[in-house]
Amino acid sequence: MRQSRKAPCTSTTPKSTLSAPSPPGPARPSPGEKEPLHRLVNPDKIEANRKKSIGECKKVWGDYTGSGLECDEYPFASTKEGSTKGDNRFSVRLIEGKDNRKGGERLNQVYTLNRILDGDPFYVKITD
Repeated sequence: MRQSRKAPCTSTTPKSTLSAPSPPGPARPSPGEKEPLHRLVNPDKIEANRKKSIGECKKVWGDYTGSGLECDEYPFASTKEGSTKGDNRFSVRLIEGKDNRKGGERLNQVYTLNRILDGDPFYVKITD
């Protein structure tokens, strides 16, 4: 996540190094850092965020089907600040699929354990 905030235009994977000439974001400061993100539970809106993010990944890196890579986005697809918000304050990058899925599982745990409901604000703090 730290890398997505600072340099969303590159992605390093064990298989390859990918670089993008012109990423769609990020804005400084990143959403969730100094201003809150807001939880989104509507599955259609979450899917719309994912579709737009995947479309941006495909524009930059082409068809990555079968590579084991997935399109990761920030802000998360499960937030109102996701890629369809319309302000172009988002970033995407290709990461290993298993890492992307594990990140989603952990994010859902955060939502559950902290009782973050639809529309609730929350911040993202990156620690070492």
